[in-house]
Amino acid sequence: MRNARMVIVSLLFVVAPLYAQQPNRPNAVTLFVSDVGFGWSGSSGVEYGADYGLALSHMFNDRFSGELAVTSQRIGHSVTTYSINGLPTTIASSDRVYPIDASVSYHFFTNSRWKPYLGAGARYSSDSVRYTSPLGDYHFSRHSTDAEITGGITFQFNPRLGLRFDAKQVIGNPRDIGADAKLQASVGLSLRF
Repeated sequence: MRNARMVIVSLLFVVAPLYAQQPNRPNAVTLFVSDVGFGWSGSSGVEYGADYGLALSHMFNDRFSGELAVTSQRIGHSVTTYSINGLPTTIASSDRVYPIDASVSYHFFTNSRWKPYLGAGARYSSDSVRYTSPLGDYHFSRHSTDAEITGGITFQFNPRLGLRFDAKQVIGNPRDIGADAKLQASVGLSLRF
């Protein structure tokens, strides 16, 4: 019995300092891609594209975190104008917008490397359309802030590095083409520091 106590006390002297030396990593940076698309046409061959972004998060405690993310997102514009002779002219263009997502998430405890979470927040988007037509030059700007829900799961390779699968959905009717109502799914590498 005395030997067992000595082993336990000895282990405490060894394990406690090792545990204390591991730094607490409440912050994370995630580099992610979303909406990856591939296509092929006879004239231009294989085409591909993806949206990408960066997220910064902070763990307030074991269960709650806050995150700020910026995405570089492709959007398409189509503007139809009617000239004096009555013939319609459609101008199609594509552009990039940079929506900003701010959210708070609840993290579920698991005894595995898989770390699920669920959250809510807001998405701000600003979009500008510029085009020239026979009737003149035009510039339209649209801004919107919409509620969104977010959720996902992170697979932790080790305490510092993880692979994150995330999804965001704007709630209700978004007022802006940049705040797209479809499900925005992404995958990225997350580094804790």
